[in-house]
Amino acid sequence: MKIIKGILVLTLIFILSSGAYAGYSAYQLFNGEQKDLGVKYTEKDYDNAVTAKAGVSVNDKGSLYLGSRFRTEGKIHIEETFSDAEISAIQEYSNNVKGPFHDVQIHFIGDGKVEASGIVTDPRIKVPGPVYVKGSVTNTGPRSFDVRIDTLQVGNYKVPGPIIEIARKEFLGYVNGILSGIDGLEVEKVEISEGKVKFVGDIPEKIYGYDTSVVTE
Repeated sequence: MKIIKGILVLTLIFILSSGAYAGYSAYQLFNGEQKDLGVKYTEKDYDNAVTAKAGVSVNDKGSLYLGSRFRTEGKIHIEETFSDAEISAIQEYSNNVKGPFHDVQIHFIGDGKVEASGIVTDPRIKVPGPVYVKGSVTNTGPRSFDVRIDTLQVGNYKVPGPIIEIARKEFLGYVNGILSGIDGLEVEKVEISEGKVKFVGDIPEKIYGYDTSVVTE
């Protein structure tokens, strides 16, 4: 993707929910509606963020879902601010076909805090469930970050702190491992304010699926 830090930062918070699924009753998980954060967007918001603002070439946005394999080429430096709608659109159109979540809404609260809601599908459970999460994100290095989860709710079930902490540690290891292997990524600064996030640093110029043999110029 492109604002890889900002994107994966939110992705991270989202996927934490997957780790929290196991062991909860179907009633608790799936009896409830997605929390509406009031974030509206279209595919144009994706194109505006990735192509117009970031200047990144992506051959197939749907192949860059969380957990997919991809390769990068080149490096460009950006200093751009992205809206709730743009970051939500990046997550939605990257994941809504093959990825683990859809109907994504991401809202930047400010002072490092963010909340997100959506529908998450875990392969162990055949029925997708609504998830809401709220927490804070801290950039800890050029290719790493930390997160604190204040609230995590799956369906009507509010996940207890000890389980959140287990999922947080496992997922941070997973995502920071991915970030560490992305050529061209050097995060200098990520600033979260109300309704937007500012990203400063280097990102890959081109991103495409691992099994793609030809990159369109």
